[in-house]
Amino acid sequence: MNPSPASHFAVISSKPIVIVITVLTVVCGWLLFSRGLKEDYRLEAFVASDNPAYEKFQSFVEEFTSNEFAVVALHTTQPFDDSVESMLVELTEAFESVENVQRVNSIVSIPKTLRVVMGDRLFSHPLLEGNLISQDRRTVAILLQMAAEGSGGAARRRSVSQMRDIVGRFRESHQDVNVLLTGPYVTLIDMYAYVDQDLLVFSVLAFVLIVVTLWLVFRRVAPMFFAGFVALSAIVLTLGLTIVLGIVSSLITQMLVILVVVLAVANCVHLAVATEDASLDVDVQSRPQAVLGHMLLPCAIVMLTTAVGFGSVSISSIAPVKRFGVLMVFGLVVAFIASVAALPTLVRFSALGGNPPQHRWAKVVLAWCAGLSVARRKTILVGFLGVAVVMFFGSLRIEFQSDFIKNFRPGSEIRRNYEFIETHLTPLGSTELVIRRNDGAKIVTANVIDQGATVASASVSKLEMVRRALTLKDALSLVVPGAITTDVQATQSCDLLRMIPGGADILRNFLNDAGDTMRINFRCVEGYDVQQKLAACQQMKEDAQQAYGSEYEVEVTGLYHFYSTLIDGLLKDQYRSFGLAGLLIAIVLATAFRSLRMLAILLLVNFLPVIFCVGVMGWCGIPVNMTAAMMLSVTLGIAVDDTVHYVWRLKREFALHGNLERAIHESHESVGRACLFTTIVIAFGFSILLFSRFLPTAYFGGLLAVTMLAALAADLWLLPALILTLKPFKSRLADTSIQE
Repeated sequence: MNPSPASHFAVISSKPIVIVITVLTVVCGWLLFSRGLKEDYRLEAFVASDNPAYEKFQSFVEEFTSNEFAVVALHTTQPFDDSVESMLVELTEAFESVENVQRVNSIVSIPKTLRVVMGDRLFSHPLLEGNLISQDRRTVAILLQMAAEGSGGAARRRSVSQMRDIVGRFRESHQDVNVLLTGPYVTLIDMYAYVDQDLLVFSVLAFVLIVVTLWLVFRRVAPMFFAGFVALSAIVLTLGLTIVLGIVSSLITQMLVILVVVLAVANCVHLAVATEDASLDVDVQSRPQAVLGHMLLPCAIVMLTTAVGFGSVSISSIAPVKRFGVLMVFGLVVAFIASVAALPTLVRFSALGGNPPQHRWAKVVLAWCAGLSVARRKTILVGFLGVAVVMFFGSLRIEFQSDFIKNFRPGSEIRRNYEFIETHLTPLGSTELVIRRNDGAKIVTANVIDQGATVASASVSKLEMVRRALTLKDALSLVVPGAITTDVQATQSCDLLRMIPGGADILRNFLNDAGDTMRINFRCVEGYDVQQKLAACQQMKEDAQQAYGSEYEVEVTGLYHFYSTLIDGLLKDQYRSFGLAGLLIAIVLATAFRSLRMLAILLLVNFLPVIFCVGVMGWCGIPVNMTAAMMLSVTLGIAVDDTVHYVWRLKREFALHGNLERAIHESHESVGRACLFTTIVIAFGFSILLFSRFLPTAYFGGLLAVTMLAALAADLWLLPALILTLKPFKSRLADTSIQE
C-alpha cells in the first residue's frame, strides 16, 4: 500500500500540531483552575432567551410577583397553637435576613387584629388553608418569596445555604417538630448541586474504568498515554472554550466531559489496534504513514458522522441541549486532530514495548461471529427483524415526562419533601390565567371579580389535575367577607386591602400595579401526560375567554404550563434533530462509499440500534426528558462509527483477496477486534452514569451503554449478513482506490 499524500502531510506536520495542542491545553487548564466554569442557576438557563413561552412567563412574573419561591413546612403532633405561632415568629425573623428573600409569608404575617376578628374562619380561608396551614392544622408553612431571575448563581447558592443553616439550627432546638425546606427555588439549586457532585465522582470513576479497560486491552503504557493525551486535550480545550466565550456549561458539563473523553478514547483504540496490525509487516519508520494511509479517511468520516449526530441537537430550543451539541462538535474535532498528530509518537513508543497481547478470547469470539454470519445469514436476518419488530412496539409505549420532580430518584430528599407538601398542603404545580382589558382600562369591576371566581370553580370541577384555584375574590374576602355587588365596592375593597399590613403584597398576587390585568392561580398535581397537561391549560384559557368575551385578552402561563411546553418542544426537537442527523449522515456515507446499495445497508444496520434504544425506553418505562430527548440523534451518530471502520476494512480485504467470505473473516479478526474493544470502552464509560442521582443523566448513560452493545451485535452479525445477501461489491476491482 502506498501512503496517501494526506497521510504523508499529517506525519510531517504532526510535531508542531502536538506542541500547539499541548500549549493550548496548559493555557485552558490554567483558565479552568483560575476562573472556573460559568454557571447559570436561573430558569432562563433552560431555554433560549427568545422562547415565546418563556417570554410570556417572564412578563407574568414582572407584572405580578416573582414565581420563584421556597417553602418551609413544620409538621407537629398537635394542632396550631401559641407554641407553633412562636416557632413561626422565630423562623420568620430568621428568614427575613436571608439574601434574596423579598418577602416572608405565614399565618403570623396576618395582622393580629385581623386574626382575632376572623377567629377560626381564618384557618379555612382559601388563601390560608392548603397554602399556609393544613386542614387538620398540624402542618404550617412559611412561603419565602425570592428575588426573580436577576440574581446570580453565587447569590442563589448563598441564599439556599443560609436557609439550610436556619432550618438545621431550628431542628436542633426543636427535635419534636418535623421541619423541611423545599420549593422550586431550592430544588433548582439542589439539582445543580447533584450534577456538580456527580461530575466530580463519575468523572473520576469513568477515568479509572477507562484506564483499567485500556490496560486490559493493550497491556502497554504507550496506547494509554496516547489515549490520555488526546482525551485530556479534547475535554480541557472544550471546557476552556466555554470560559473564553462565556458559555454557560451548567447541566451539560457532566455528560460533556464523559462523552468527549470516552469517544476520544474510542477513536484512539482504533488507531492503536491499527498500529499493532501494521507492526506485523511494516518497519517502524514507515509505520505512521502506513497506519494513516489506512485510517485517516475512515477516522475523518467517523468524526464527521459523530459530529453530525451531536451537532444536529443544536437546533433545539432548549439552551443546554443547544450548547451541548455545539461543544460536542468542537470536542470531537479537537480529538480527531490530536489523535492524528500524536500518532507518530504512539508508533515510536509502541515499538519499544515488545509484542502486543494476543487476546485469544477475542479472536475466538470474533471468529465464531464471522462464521455465524457466513453460515447462518438468513437466520440472523430473521432474528434481527424480530428484534426490530419487538422494539418498534416498545417504542409505542414511550412516555414524555413533564414532572420535574421525577428527574430525581424516589428516595431522594427532594422528592420526599415535595410529596409531603402535596399530601399535607397543596400541589406546587402552578398554572396562571392572566386576564387583561384590550382597551387598557381598569379591570376591577364586580362582574370581572365574580366571573374570575366562577371560571376558577368550573376548572376545579371539570379538570381532574386541578385541585384548587385562587382568585382576586379570595384575596378581597379577607376584608370584605360578603359578596361584592357594585364596581365602587370592588374598588373600595382593593383600597381597603392595601391599607392592612401585608395587604398590598397579597393584592399584587392577583392585580398588577396598573390595575388593568388580573391573575387566577390554579394549583395542579403531577402524574399526567404532557399532552393532558397542555390540553387542560388550553381548556382553562378557552373557558375564561368565553366567560369574559372579546373585550378581554386571556393568556395561560406559569411553571406548570411552561415546563409542559418545554417537554412538548423536546419531542418536536427530537424528531427534527434525528431527521437532520439521518439526512446529513446519509450524505456523508453516500459520498464516502459511492454506492446506494452500500448506503442502504449502512442505514439499515445503524437504524436498528436507534429502534433498539427507543424500544428499551418504552418497554422499561424510561420517559423522554431533557436528556433522553437527545438519544436518537446521538445514538445514530455514535453507532455508525464502528460500522464505517468495519466496511472500510472489508472493502480493502475484498480488494486484496476477491473472496467476500474470506474478507469477512479477515475483517472480524482485525477491525472487529477494535470494534469490540471500543464498545467495551464506551459501554463501561457510560454505564457509570447509571448511578447518578439525577435520573436524566442515569438514563442517558445506561441507554447509551446498552445501545452500543446492540450496535456491536449489528456490526458483527447483521452487517456481514446483509453484505453477503445484497452483495454491494461487484468484483475484486470494485474499489481499487482503497489500495492507493
